[in-house]
Amino acid sequence: MKSTINKSTNKINIKNFWVVRQFKNEYNPVHYHDGNISGVGYLKIPKNLNFSKKKKKTNGTIDFINGSRMFLNKSIYNHVPKVGDLILFPNYLMHTAYPFVVDGERRSFSFNIELDKKVADVFHD
Repeated sequence: MKSTINKSTNKINIKNFWVVRQFKNEYNPVHYHDGNISGVGYLKIPKNLNFSKKKKKTNGTIDFINGSRMFLNKSIYNHVPKVGDLILFPNYLMHTAYPFVVDGERRSFSFNIELDKKVADVFHD
């Protein structure tokens, strides 16, 4: 935060925290969160998670979606999760977790953080 908006704070509140367990053919539809900052961390990933017979291999991956596709901007960032990954993102960033077709469990944890309003409100100094 200091390098991006030149503000810092010690007022950080974990608003909620949960574990997601997903198995073959399960997915998480496009959604966003509350709070200011959200995160996902990966605890368990099946072998060959993104196995697919299709050319585009999104099985078991997560997409972060912002805006619309334009010149030099795809608007979708795809990530193939690995155990130990921790991704932080703004709460309003839409995202989805695709289903996978291999046996096993994809286990992750997610959370939402609220920051001091004086820091999080970028429209007022």
